[in-house]
Amino acid sequence: MKKLFLVLIIALALVACAAPTATPAPTATPVPPTAAPPTAVPTRVPPTATAVPPTAVPPAPTTAPTAPPTATQPKEVTATLTWLGHPTFILKTSSGLTALLDPTATTMGYTLTPIGGVDLVTVSHEHADHNNVALATGSPTILRGLAGNDWAKIDQTIKGVRVRTVATYHDDTQGSARGKNAVFVFDLDGLRIVHLGDLGHKLSDDQVKQIGAVDVAMIPVGGFFTVDGKGAAEVIGQLKPKIAIPMHYTTPVLVASTAARLTDAGPFGAAFGASAKVTQTAQTITISSLKLPTELTVMVMSYK
Repeated sequence: MKKLFLVLIIALALVACAAPTATPAPTATPVPPTAAPPTAVPTRVPPTATAVPPTAVPPAPTTAPTAPPTATQPKEVTATLTWLGHPTFILKTSSGLTALLDPTATTMGYTLTPIGGVDLVTVSHEHADHNNVALATGSPTILRGLAGNDWAKIDQTIKGVRVRTVATYHDDTQGSARGKNAVFVFDLDGLRIVHLGDLGHKLSDDQVKQIGAVDVAMIPVGGFFTVDGKGAAEVIGQLKPKIAIPMHYTTPVLVASTAARLTDAGPFGAAFGASAKVTQTAQTITISSLKLPTELTVMVMSYK
């Protein structure tokens, strides 16, 4: 029995010697479990705008800078006046009109000869020293301010000049002493000229309004038959013309019977004092709408 046990031990030992020694497996260092990376939330990246160069605004059409509007130069209108003495004038306008105003009688002392080329004759009233229409030769248009015992209503255009009348009186008693008188207004394009005939009174507000703004006024100043120098100055103050031309006053050649009753132009000019410029002029003057005086100017014209 012992023999059998011994043999078993020897056999086991031999087996043990023959078997290869197993190399112990390397001990792996425990690695802590790596946390799974968090699920990446996709970052919303705004789409990258493709850089497009800014579209240039098309330039405005190139034009020359607009010049500020220039004021239209007023048209020049001219009138030429020639004094023949007493109330009588020849008016010539740049529109081509030739008018004879209140032609006086040849017996009044002034040298008068027949006048040709006249388009128009105006008569403020029917007294002999104002209605000598035969002084104009040919066949001019004749406009008489009175029709019988009443005023004529005149408003017409001749050769570019509007001619109209305003009713007035020859005295300061509404015509009871010397009757009626017509003021003639000549409206040029940019120039207004007024012939006051034998005006005998200050104007009413309505008459001033009817006449309108005046540039040139021919006014009687000798008194007796008409307003005198002071009264004429008052009328000029009402009308406010740029130029005042005295007429119907005494001169060295005026017939004695009339001259004795009239004054000269002196009191008229003196009535303005320093408020007007008084000048002596030739028999003929030319007036321009663009060159009117800035202050009232009294022009005492020569009759020759």
